[in-house]
Amino acid sequence: MRDLKLYFEAGQLTEVAFCDGISGDVRRSIRGKSGGAYRCAGSFQWTSAVKGLALLAVRAVSGLEEPVIKGCGGSLAASLDYAISKQPMWLTEMFGCDQSGISLIRRMVLRTNPERKRPGPTVLSINERFMPVASISIFSDGVRCSREELVVLAAALSQEECVPALEPLAQAA
Repeated sequence: MRDLKLYFEAGQLTEVAFCDGISGDVRRSIRGKSGGAYRCAGSFQWTSAVKGLALLAVRAVSGLEEPVIKGCGGSLAASLDYAISKQPMWLTEMFGCDQSGISLIRRMVLRTNPERKRPGPTVLSINERFMPVASISIFSDGVRCSREELVVLAAALSQEECVPALEPLAQAA
């Protein structure tokens, strides 16, 4: 059975553990430039794409909000969408690949308007047929999050969403 665990400390993702349900192996990824002392672990940095992944998972598990993230250029949704398209090393280390070398995150996340090929936002959600929300666990400071804690965590992650720049005001003559 597939299993995804996200571990937060002080509102920031520090570790991800993923079991693909086939091999039975658990892939661990640790926040930082390398796995450090965890020699067999992958690594990730606290980027917009990682924040988008964290927000998507937290919203899905909380069950209180629409379990999607959406946005235009510069948003957490667009950053995660771009990463899924480009399959960087951190996503491959975190989720693994199928026999064709395609990262499993592409099966886990459903995307509308991927790579923003048409006008409007990109929208991402968890593919429940691949990764049932019941198999995603969120922990904060080592303790599984309650619904209330998930709402607070989602709000904190949402605050990091990029706000579109305002058009410059026309100068008075």
